[in-house]
Amino acid sequence: MASRKKLLYLSLLVFILAVGCSRSSRLPEQLMAHHIRYHIDYLEDRAGDIPTRILPGQMDAYYTDYFVLSRIEGFLEQFTLTQIADLRREKVTTLLRFFDSKFYYEGKNGELPVAIVEPKRMDVTMTGETAVIGGLHSERVEVDTGDEKYSIYLTKDFDVKRPNITTPYRSIAYPLSEFRVQLSLLKMRLSCMEFDTMTVESQIFNIPPEYHPVSRQDMERIINSLFTKE
Repeated sequence: MASRKKLLYLSLLVFILAVGCSRSSRLPEQLMAHHIRYHIDYLEDRAGDIPTRILPGQMDAYYTDYFVLSRIEGFLEQFTLTQIADLRREKVTTLLRFFDSKFYYEGKNGELPVAIVEPKRMDVTMTGETAVIGGLHSERVEVDTGDEKYSIYLTKDFDVKRPNITTPYRSIAYPLSEFRVQLSLLKMRLSCMEFDTMTVESQIFNIPPEYHPVSRQDMERIINSLFTKE
């Protein structure tokens, strides 16, 4: 009889802990987000067959304690490219809307987003030099890829855990106010032009039901095809 009571108490304890963990893992309906609107400078006149002058001029990024979401919209209103980084699982989901077609690829743990080109080598050096970029107090970081050297800027005006897992600069622990990145054939520099703090609906970090899953290879092929005439 005593052993049955112990078993009952143990089962009840496990149930309470499971429910408690389940509740604690749920996101609130709204999240506080640090929003950066980046201006995009294209480093080349063309990306494949596409003149970069017709490409989008800005990217919006939302940094929260749970997720980082970045979104580029435009290209003659033909597409929207979204990256949703789950900071707790260290996974990035890439979503692409191209005309009426909607696809997504959910990345593996620690994997860069689809079509983001990572240099074979990257050494970063904090310089201690400061600047104000789009209202954010920033520090210059020197990047050496072996092929070239250039500067990017980080900011400590707000704090987010693993803020750069959607970029090759994952080793930098602070958000970036200016940086360079290559998406497929597209080489660009992004600089903060606006910064504010706002409340966002947590559902924006979910994959919409109308998006269809594809493999990483298929998503990469679709993104690459945006820059060719074929």
